[in-house]
Amino acid sequence: MNEETISAHDDEQIFSEDGEKQQETKHIINSITYDYLPQDYILTDLDLSAHCVIQYSNEDDILVMIDDIYIKQRYLVCLLDGNKWLDDEVISAYICCLKEQAQLLNQNKAKVYFENPFVTRLLKQDGESGIGGPTGLTTVVKNYLDHDMIHLPINIKNSHWYLASVNFDKSEIQVHDSLCWKHSRADLILTLKGLQYHLNILKGQEVLSDRHKWKDIDFTKWKITEQLQNPIQKDSSSCGLFLLKFMEYWTGHTLSHPITQEIITSFRFKLAAVLLCWKNNRAPPTTSVEESEESDGDPSDVIMSEIPFDQKKSKELSSLSPENKYQSLMSILSNLSLHELVGGLCNYIKSINSAEALEKVWVQNSDPYPISLTLQKIQEMLNEELAMDRDCFNLVVRKIMFDDIQMVKKRRGVITKHYLDIKFWMITDFGRHPDYRKKLDVEQLAYSVRSWPGIKYSVSSCKSIHIPIQSGRDFILFILDKDTRTVYILDPTPIDPIYQRNPHAKYMHRLLWIAENLPKAMSRACPGSIWNENIFLWQQKVVHGISGYKRELSGFFVTLFMSTWEEGKVNLPFLKDGYELRKQIMGNLLTMKDNECQDNMHTGVLDFISFIRKIQDNRI
Repeated sequence: MNEETISAHDDEQIFSEDGEKQQETKHIINSITYDYLPQDYILTDLDLSAHCVIQYSNEDDILVMIDDIYIKQRYLVCLLDGNKWLDDEVISAYICCLKEQAQLLNQNKAKVYFENPFVTRLLKQDGESGIGGPTGLTTVVKNYLDHDMIHLPINIKNSHWYLASVNFDKSEIQVHDSLCWKHSRADLILTLKGLQYHLNILKGQEVLSDRHKWKDIDFTKWKITEQLQNPIQKDSSSCGLFLLKFMEYWTGHTLSHPITQEIITSFRFKLAAVLLCWKNNRAPPTTSVEESEESDGDPSDVIMSEIPFDQKKSKELSSLSPENKYQSLMSILSNLSLHELVGGLCNYIKSINSAEALEKVWVQNSDPYPISLTLQKIQEMLNEELAMDRDCFNLVVRKIMFDDIQMVKKRRGVITKHYLDIKFWMITDFGRHPDYRKKLDVEQLAYSVRSWPGIKYSVSSCKSIHIPIQSGRDFILFILDKDTRTVYILDPTPIDPIYQRNPHAKYMHRLLWIAENLPKAMSRACPGSIWNENIFLWQQKVVHGISGYKRELSGFFVTLFMSTWEEGKVNLPFLKDGYELRKQIMGNLLTMKDNECQDNMHTGVLDFISFIRKIQDNRI
């Protein structure tokens, strides 16, 4: 991209985490197609809407038609999952975009030819079996003669992608392999051998006679040079994305832009939107196989076809105004279920990796005391290897209580459950050696158990109090029921074999500690109530059937126990896995209405939250 083009597009870049750039954001939103390949990968509202179109279309819907490449939804959706690797379909479509951009910007002075994987696979087959004479592929190879460098995408037995560039200026085969695999490059050797067969046929036809660079060449004897000495790919799924960036940036001498795993991870999500919204994509978002063209049968998943796309439909799509196209994409959100909206919101949040954006506070609430969550903390809620952050936990508890208060107001009922957060447990300084334990601030402890703001009620009138505790990564919930004078113990962590004979032993020290400190707080918060009794003398019940989960999930399960506990039992919803639970709780947290930093969120996130709130409000 030349300097003038870069400057022009820099004016359109998204700065959704910067309040001073709202005008630029609005400009991008109204520009609903990509007519260039962006180099910044911040997701826009358009991108987010495109993700929804991809994620919730039918598997056999053809979503992308660029040149002769058709892509069904089931092959495009890999871009929304960081653990999936790219097949030929997506790679071929982006190569079409590379060709178009090179022609548009008149950058192809070096005459670079971008080949697609379909053709390189055929070349490899010819290298394995040989050919007896010219074929249709010989005509394709003839096109190479007008170029100085040929980019060949190579696939190793359906397990890894890398780039081989045939550089005529240097008479060498230049390899870019993001993993730097050490092997014989057998796939490349066979591809070059197949290419050589076709060149020999062209040479026999004297096609090469007036091209000095192409005289008497034998690729099979050219030196193969590895351009990378150390792996730059940090995962096992993004080799196809690295391949595309190598094709885009390799000049024959150097890479014109840096390529890192972090850049590639962001590029994955951006690429999904770029392909769907590419200016020459002739497929409406809901085009199905049956609707795509008039032919004797369904097109293959990737079609190298001579049958033109229905021009009438293409013109109808092109005639839509940018506003109508954008509204068409955004209307997808209004038709999604709560589960689908939360899934789309999580995909959006996971795709953000700007250091500046991650440090911004996205959620903040100051009542009854200040809690702030940066985007990074929110993003970490989706990391399956991390336990729940304490601030996140406390804010989720606050959200649960506020939701209960709103429901009671709407139904004109009374508050029956009172929730404490981890602050009560932390103030008591359990777990610290007595010699180093801070002097207990009874007033602060009492403040941590007083009524929540927003509605006046007495803790003494509540039927139960939920007291969560934290020890390392483990969260455990104690529920005190005053009517039956019972302490219910809900522990989602794995069962320790040492407590097999006496399960209650694990909780004795914690119960004693609560029994000692709760009356101190209640004597100030609600003197004379039943909560001033020694709860260690109450009946104790360990709730069974809820343990055995990973310790990293215990905080998420405890908040779920708190919100679903009714009449002495927990009513858990059906959950496919722990990640689903993380998604649900994070989505619930982000919809907190008393969020003081909501303006720091990306516009697309706010759109998701708006639709999620509408569904939640209808359920109350």
